[in-house]
Amino acid sequence: MKSLSNQKRMKKSLFNKFIKKVIPSLAESKAKLNKEEQEEQEKFIPDSNDPADVTFAKVFTNNGGKFFYCDDQEDFYVKIKQLLQESEWKLPYCGNDKLKEILEPTQLKFETDYQKADSSISTCEFLIAFNGSVMVSGEQTKNLKIEDLPEALVIVAYTSQIVKNISEGLRGIQGKYGKSRPSLVTTIRTKESITTMSDSDRAKDLYIFLIEDYKEHR
Repeated sequence: MKSLSNQKRMKKSLFNKFIKKVIPSLAESKAKLNKEEQEEQEKFIPDSNDPADVTFAKVFTNNGGKFFYCDDQEDFYVKIKQLLQESEWKLPYCGNDKLKEILEPTQLKFETDYQKADSSISTCEFLIAFNGSVMVSGEQTKNLKIEDLPEALVIVAYTSQIVKNISEGLRGIQGKYGKSRPSLVTTIRTKESITTMSDSDRAKDLYIFLIEDYKEHR
């Protein structure tokens, strides 16, 4: 039987292989893919044998989400600055003081009024693999309505925050907060994944930075 450390290395290797082969960088995504590359990307549809992180990456990108895998915190700093520069966002909003501290090395300047912001940067509770959605609560939104936030929403998450389904996410929230469970637990999805008008108020142009934290739980 393989050791737990070997299983983790194999899982990380599989995920890295998928990321490098399927998900281009921001700059590369703007370049026109040739026919062979398009056919190669079309092969990567969710498979029942995929681990949860690979399933999430496949479903999320297939639904039009912009995905950035980061080996570590430094890699994250480089990529998020690149995104803001290339997207020409000048007024990002961030309502999370802890996340602002994490982002200090980037020297980003934040808009304090979400209504004036051209983008928003937030954390999340969990990433839901089966439908590629982002689970958030009042802890992240500060009880603002999802539809009131800027259309461009950047989510900073860790690999250990990926769960298989919504039920697992809700159990995770219960385990994390106990009796102090936050209000307004909901999921945010990409615009391309929305099929009914009732879901449209929770749809955003989603950008996810997934930071490898090498842990099974967070």
